[in-house]
Amino acid sequence: MTSLPPPGTDDPLVAADLPDLGSVAELAASPAGARRFWRAFLSDRWALAGLTFLVVITAAAVIAPLVAPGSPSAQDLLAINAGPSLHHWLGTDDLGRDILSRIIWGGRVSLRSTFEIVALAIVVALPLGLLAGFLRGWVDSVTMRVMDALFSFPPLVLALTVAALLGASINNAAVAIAIVFVPSFVRLIRGEVIAVREEAYVESAQSLGARPGRIMRTHVLPNVASPIIIQVALALGFALLAEAGLAFLGIGAQPPTPSWGDMLQEAYQFIFQAPLALVFPGLAIMLTVLSFNAVADGIRDSIGRGSTTAPPGGWRSRLRQRRRAHETRAAADGPEEADRPPSLPSPSVPARPVPTPAPAPVAAAVPSTGPGHLLDVDGLRVEFTINGDSWPVVEDLSFSVDPGRTLGLVGESGSGKTVSALAIMGLLPRPVARVTAGAVHFQGGNLLALDAKALRAVRGDQIAMIFQDPMTSLNPAFTVGNQIAEQVRAHRDVSRKEANRIAVEMLDRVEIPGAASRAANYPHQFSGGMRQRVMIAMALSCSPRLLIADEPTTALDVTTEAQILDLLRSLSVEESMAMIFVTHDLGVIAEIADEVVVLYAGQKVEQAAVDRLFVRPRHPYTEALLSSMPQATPIGSALPVIPGVVPRP
Repeated sequence: MTSLPPPGTDDPLVAADLPDLGSVAELAASPAGARRFWRAFLSDRWALAGLTFLVVITAAAVIAPLVAPGSPSAQDLLAINAGPSLHHWLGTDDLGRDILSRIIWGGRVSLRSTFEIVALAIVVALPLGLLAGFLRGWVDSVTMRVMDALFSFPPLVLALTVAALLGASINNAAVAIAIVFVPSFVRLIRGEVIAVREEAYVESAQSLGARPGRIMRTHVLPNVASPIIIQVALALGFALLAEAGLAFLGIGAQPPTPSWGDMLQEAYQFIFQAPLALVFPGLAIMLTVLSFNAVADGIRDSIGRGSTTAPPGGWRSRLRQRRRAHETRAAADGPEEADRPPSLPSPSVPARPVPTPAPAPVAAAVPSTGPGHLLDVDGLRVEFTINGDSWPVVEDLSFSVDPGRTLGLVGESGSGKTVSALAIMGLLPRPVARVTAGAVHFQGGNLLALDAKALRAVRGDQIAMIFQDPMTSLNPAFTVGNQIAEQVRAHRDVSRKEANRIAVEMLDRVEIPGAASRAANYPHQFSGGMRQRVMIAMALSCSPRLLIADEPTTALDVTTEAQILDLLRSLSVEESMAMIFVTHDLGVIAEIADEVVVLYAGQKVEQAAVDRLFVRPRHPYTEALLSSMPQATPIGSALPVIPGVVPRP
């Protein structure tokens, strides 16, 4: 027992060769993904053999009264410790009971305990790992200190202690072993959740006003399910060994109820007189554990992407691999052709009909106080805590935005542009970053004074945000139509069908061809420009009053960038929507902004209308930015650069 700890992330069977895992939600939702999974799994001969053995042994245990040669307690006193024969195919034990019948009936107890152990461990560990990894802070600290305390006990000692306190029975033994398994599951789930929590699509869901519970359920859990499923499959084998070990020590099913571990204990007393009575239940345990591990390996390789494991040998397998690769390339080429965006209509062409938005809630989350600026940032100061010291990264920032107007935030990387935008949205990474001074007034109400629930009601509904990389901002586990519909249902009391209709209309509005069919596609099936259009459709699905675009054209080519800028400009006019456009490219600012705020080292150094800024800049840093524009440099000349870097706080 002490040599068989529950599998954890440090176990070589679990962590050494885990591939880059795909999403279980994508496999389940997509027929093509499910077919790929089963094709890959069934091509693994060892995994298929293991699954077949598990199905057979489980079915035999379930219908034991029908397939067992006799009762597990029936005695043949004339054949005590007898070898295999026509009447007793695997022989008999010390009381003349048929070994084959007892193995089949014992499978009921051993397999039931195995599944019960892992199920109990997952039921306890899953919410603990999710909450610890997602909420962090004191929840994470308390949870992990408890898990560390459980890890400090040797598994056998901990299981025996719990079993002794609860009493000897099948269920109590399962509870005792499940407690041993909980810490390893919690550590694995917590680690995966922490990694997924930092993904841009989780931050995007927060910016759209999704509740923490919904984010954990729909964005985090599906993307951490793959390693959990593999861990569960591996843990089943360990659980069977642990249950057999406790049964061997007399903790578990009590005579005359048979179990494989109990059969080992009874046969061990007569190992020299009837060694086969020890071999057959041992073989049942060994083959079942190996089958669980083979199935776990098959699931890992079938779900995984980019696995280094070699495919099954044989010329047929190689031909299948080549044909599958050809089909994958053909499927990948198809969407790219469809992703080529059409030319946007010129301003003289009438705009498309605006789809009917979902009915807005009666009461707004932020009250309006009548005419005035839509957004007014006054003296904003943001500090980061590093090694116990607080450092200002944005200082005394003030600006305002009016409906239908676009404000550009310009500056080098590290000047505080994105931090300022995140502060307005209430998405600063806590507890590292915090707003220490100033106010952010939106429609007359101070966003910094709102609690978490009220702020979620504003995000995605009245204020929306577009992030820099649409590939990481979109959840790879769900279709784009599903993600837009989720945004609508988070803020509008509409049915799922109505939300899906709005999603299709929004995709059509941002010029995605074949919107009805493309709504059922996943983010990886879109090109970069089309993914950015999806992000715009999602942000505008609830008709926000203010849109914050954080460098939405950085990773796009020049043609696609121009189309996205035209699209944002036309939508801003149609919706009378204010926009804050964050970028380091003054050429983009010249195309889309009405007013510009220049930031340097977290401070505003200049603010002016866009036409005046380009003609008469007042600050030397603004002049340096303008002179370093590629558009202002003659062809063949070296691009001017600003020497040095932005100073640290």
